[in-house]
Amino acid sequence: MHIRHFFVCAAALLLPVAAAHSDPISYGDIIEVAPNVELVGGRPLDIQKGEIDVANALLYKSGSTLVVIDSGGTAGFIQYLNAAAKRLMPFDRAVLINTHGHADHVGNNTWIDTLGVPAEHFISAHDLTLMRDQVGYFSDAFDEVGPYLPDAPPGRVFAQQLIDLFGGLDTETRSLTLLESLPLAPIDIGGTSWDGWSLLDGNVLVLRTSGHTAGHVAVYLPGPKVLHLADETTGYYQTFRDADPAANLLTLQRAAHAVRNGAVDALTDGHSFSLHRGDEAVAYLTSMINGAIAYDTAVTRVLNEHADGITVADLVSAVAGAPEMANAPSGANNIPIFKYMQIVNKLRELGITRPTDPSALVAFPR
Repeated sequence: MHIRHFFVCAAALLLPVAAAHSDPISYGDIIEVAPNVELVGGRPLDIQKGEIDVANALLYKSGSTLVVIDSGGTAGFIQYLNAAAKRLMPFDRAVLINTHGHADHVGNNTWIDTLGVPAEHFISAHDLTLMRDQVGYFSDAFDEVGPYLPDAPPGRVFAQQLIDLFGGLDTETRSLTLLESLPLAPIDIGGTSWDGWSLLDGNVLVLRTSGHTAGHVAVYLPGPKVLHLADETTGYYQTFRDADPAANLLTLQRAAHAVRNGAVDALTDGHSFSLHRGDEAVAYLTSMINGAIAYDTAVTRVLNEHADGITVADLVSAVAGAPEMANAPSGANNIPIFKYMQIVNKLRELGITRPTDPSALVAFPR
């Protein structure tokens, strides 16, 4: 089955759509977040149009250095990166930070070498293989839930179809430095404790979060008080098999405290396509924190109500319709296969073996 047909046919499994946030951003919009800080709007996944999702990118001029946080994906997005960079000219150096290795964040990395200035590129060692082998990464993830979705294409076919929607990926730059090769330092943001790496004499702080992927980082700009969480806000419970839901929840909690304490004036991310400030930013983060708690409550309640076991498909359906989830935000790319990936991750977290037989029952060990 083709990827587009599969997604359209399976739409009935979607959770409720989250309410719109303030300051919506359209594809290609360039928004001044703060002086010398520009947010370049990406777009959501739209399979019916054959459009892959593109993550927001954030550009910041620190002194005479252009800092680029993620490069998006697809050739069409480069024109918006160029326009944002032009607004921040002149600069004599460029630094690219990839928050993680997913294609929609690294697909235009080579662009940093076209700016005509010396460029540096940073990414976590944990996401380097992912950056270089997208199909392998996604095929493994899709194969894990394939038995429960008989209409889905085989994992590698499905992954290749998905990556092909980018029209090519240019991830390799001339100068790559792994973040882990730099000194790790404690970082305080408004009384919240993080760790990570200091760049440009402390004007750019890269925060080790590791919730969305094993190597995920967020970026804090102390001068303009901007926090970019990238894909730590893609949902209340993370989807990918290398995710760490507990680390993700901690990131959301710390970020909310940092906003409340006045250390963050503007919150940006990869896929909400909104700019979040003040009370609205706290409400946005709190909705995901509450969603994570609701999801855990719903899954454990359903499992406890089925002490003799329940199939994975029935568990997905029961959780999607659970009263605990009535106010949960939908998150980015709210598509059926990701709901199965979330459940598989939750089973793994609970120590429950994932069955390969879709008719098999899962239950708490007794």
